[in-house]
Amino acid sequence: MTHAGVGGGTDITARMMMVQAPAVFGQEFTVVNRTAGSGAQALQYVASKPADGHTIILMTQTHILTQLRNPSLPQFADFIPVARATADPHLVLVRRDSPFRTPADLINAGKERSLRFGGTHVGGTDHVVIFAFGRASGIQRPTLVPFRGGGEVVINVVGGNVDTAVVNPGEAEAQLRAGEVRPLISLAETRLEAFADVPTAKELGIDATGYTLRGFCVFKGTPDDRVARLESGLIEAMSGQVYRTYLQNTGQMPESVTGREAWGAQLTQFNRDGREALQALGLLRG
Repeated sequence: MTHAGVGGGTDITARMMMVQAPAVFGQEFTVVNRTAGSGAQALQYVASKPADGHTIILMTQTHILTQLRNPSLPQFADFIPVARATADPHLVLVRRDSPFRTPADLINAGKERSLRFGGTHVGGTDHVVIFAFGRASGIQRPTLVPFRGGGEVVINVVGGNVDTAVVNPGEAEAQLRAGEVRPLISLAETRLEAFADVPTAKELGIDATGYTLRGFCVFKGTPDDRVARLESGLIEAMSGQVYRTYLQNTGQMPESVTGREAWGAQLTQFNRDGREALQALGLLRG
């Protein structure tokens, strides 16, 4: 079950997992696309099915933000995390000739004025990550300048229309290769192999991480033994060469695939950060 249309990134992730899953589980898999309502229809669909482990949802941060803003929907606590499929880290980027040469330059400037951060739509994942980074780094609340997608965000960083931006490496691949943008801070847990010289926020004393996440969950009430079987089977299916090649070709972290403990911790953190951010931004009551 996915909220993405056929051919979207989340849909493709599900289908790549399914290349080897039938052999692992001894049964066929089918992708069900429910695209309406920023994940709302997908959440409702899963909740309408028996909690027997035969219906799984490929959940993203979009689902959590939709849940937070729509309390009538099945909520985060109604789902059991099973296994993470992708973890695409964010980089804090500036243009080549930016006056911010170091992380300290950026942070110090942010304490003097509100920095203009490029990102996607108001109240979306980027907005939450930017808000959380700003709060953790002690800078003035950043100003989000929203664009239609990551590619457009990067173009506006290069053009000097924003001070900085939070983007995935794959979204800025061409500009990074051409030297048109410079990463100052990584929001990954540990340094990225491809950006070994870029410090993480945590190394700088900033308790903030940022990823684009996708992973599998089931509805609460699913028996523990079935959750455990799904966890081990999904990890096995995503540990094969086909899925590893998919991660590599799309610029995802090779360590993307992990079990329910780490996946659940990330979702819990984003649920907390998302609620605080939406409330502070006036996009959520209570």
